[in-house]
This record gives sequence, structure tokens and C-alpha cells, in this order.
Amino acid sequence: MRSLSVLATEISDIYADGILKKGPMHIAIKECFTGYIQSFHIRGILAHYGATGRKEWLEGAKLWADWSIRMQGTYGDPAAYNMGYLFETENGIPKSWFIADTMDQAMALLNVAHLLDPGDPLYGRIIDSILRFDTYIQKWNLGDDGFALGYMDGENLDKQSYHCAVARGISYYSAMSIVFGSAIFKARGITLVRHMLLHDDFKSNYHGSPLTNRCYASFALTDAYYVLAAGDDVLMAEVLKKMQDYIIPWAIENQTEEGYWIHDRFEGQPGATKPKQKKGIGPYTWGLLYGLEVFSSLLPKDENLQTMIDKSYNYMESSLEPGDVNRWGHHAWGTMAIAARLYPETIFPMRASVK
Repeated sequence: MRSLSVLATEISDIYADGILKKGPMHIAIKECFTGYIQSFHIRGILAHYGATGRKEWLEGAKLWADWSIRMQGTYGDPAAYNMGYLFETENGIPKSWFIADTMDQAMALLNVAHLLDPGDPLYGRIIDSILRFDTYIQKWNLGDDGFALGYMDGENLDKQSYHCAVARGISYYSAMSIVFGSAIFKARGITLVRHMLLHDDFKSNYHGSPLTNRCYASFALTDAYYVLAAGDDVLMAEVLKKMQDYIIPWAIENQTEEGYWIHDRFEGQPGATKPKQKKGIGPYTWGLLYGLEVFSSLLPKDENLQTMIDKSYNYMESSLEPGDVNRWGHHAWGTMAIAARLYPETIFPMRASVK
């Protein structure tokens, strides 16, 4: 059984070494083209870089950033990041293109920029790329009513808020507010936080499911607490209460004996009439664990919560296999959860606020 620190090192080595020796194009085409999964890998290895100073991990992340910028505009709008799902386009309109997924890619780019000297040419390219992307996605920003989905099956879904876009928007604008120091970006993020607190239904089947919704929400609430709500005692308390009332009890009730949460998706989405698919463990287990671990240090001591978290990390140590090309998502989310336990102060964008 590998320890968490050994797991993190092996996974980071494999991913960074792959980028440096084979190149990001090879990784994307042969192993994992999915942009949002790559983005979590980047954020994970950069968190571990922050704790270890392993320069090759930063260099691998910089190559990924260069690749992502080069791919921008190759699927849909010139400002749109390429998610890597290889969907078709018709007259330049993407069949499916998601705000949430591309916000994840943008967050990883912002993470890289945060570590670069502003005089570095890559820093300037990232800033230009991000600002073009942010201008483009405002057509789906519903303000107090949340954030819409993007394109799905050739249709522009720009009227109804999408829980995942709200959650990723909270984290994305947390990162934007740190990198740019802009009150505008912070205000956009706070608006999304308030929307989540007041309106988001974690049981929603609108292209989501109980586990995935809570996974993304737990990520968002950590960034909301440490970045967007920082200094606002009332809002910070509301964020804690949301986690305490809607995510932790569900996690305790639904954790398996082994220590994970069953990968669930509603069939025939967005319809609610068909049963959920249950497929054993999926990567969202580790995303949920990330949020649970961060909040466990902020809430009153709870033996049931700690037992659940420890069980999940024990299962990770016994089950996560570095190098399995069919488990990129597990590794990406897993490295983030490991960083949350070992050194949360290195995680972006939280790290600008965690003391």
C-alpha cells in the first residue's frame, strides 16, 4: 500500500514526465484529451510543486498551458477553449461546448500564471487568453440567476442556470480575483456564491446527479469561504452552513463500506423519470473528499465526519494505481484530495488565503 505522499509523487511524476518527454499533443491524442481532467491534473501537480519545489512539475504545467492556448479557438468561437471531447461543429457552431468544463481549463491556466513572473512571455499570453475567454462567456452569465450551460446537442442553452457552471464559476472567479486583483471579478464570484446558497438544488438532475453536484459544490464552497467571502463573517458562516447541512450528512449516509461514493448519473438527462446509473467508484469520489477534508478543519469536531474522511483516504491508499491510463480522472481528482490533506496551503486559489 502506497502512502498518500508517495501516490502524489508518482502520479505527478508520470503526468509531468509524459508532457515533457512526449509532449502535450501526444498526451492529448493518445491518453487523455479531456481538457477539464487535464486541468485538475495541472492544479494537482502544481499544489505538490508548491510543497516540494520539483521544477519539472512546473515545467510540465507550462507546456500544458502553451498547448491549451494554442488550442483555443479550434472548436467554436476564437475565444473558446477546446474541451477535447471531439464533438462536431456545424457552420462553426459547436455541437456541445460547456461553460463549466472550460472554466476548469481557465483555472489551471490562472494557476500557472500565478506562479510565473509577470515578465515571462507565457504569463502575458495566459492573461490575454483568459481575458478573451472571460469576455466571451458573459453571454451565458445570468447575474443573480446563475450561469447557463453553453451548447448541448447543437442548442445554445443560455436561459437556465446550470449548477455545475455556477460551482465552477465560483472557483474560476476566485482565481480571477486573485490573479487580477479586480473587484469586478470578485463581485461576479460573490453573486454566484449567493445564487448557490439560495437556489442550487444538489439533487438536481439537470445534467447532474447527487454525487457530482456535491463534488463540484464542495470545491466551490472551499474557494467561496477562503477567497470570495473572506472578511465577510456573515457570508462565511452561510457557506459553512451550506456544507454542514447539505453535503456532509449526505456524504456520511451514502459512503460505501469500502470508503467511496458510488458513481451516479441520471439516465436520459435532463429527464428525471429514468433511474440513476450506478457504476461503482468514479473520480468524483475524490473531488467530494477534497471538500470534506478542507471543511473538516473549519467545523466543530465531528467523530462521524472524521471517521468517514479517514476511511476514504485509506481506500485511496489501497486502490489508486498510478500509471493506469484508464484512470486519468481518478488521478486528477485524487492528487487534489491528497494536497488537501497534506498541505492545503499550496492549493490554488485557496493558497492565497490559507494561513
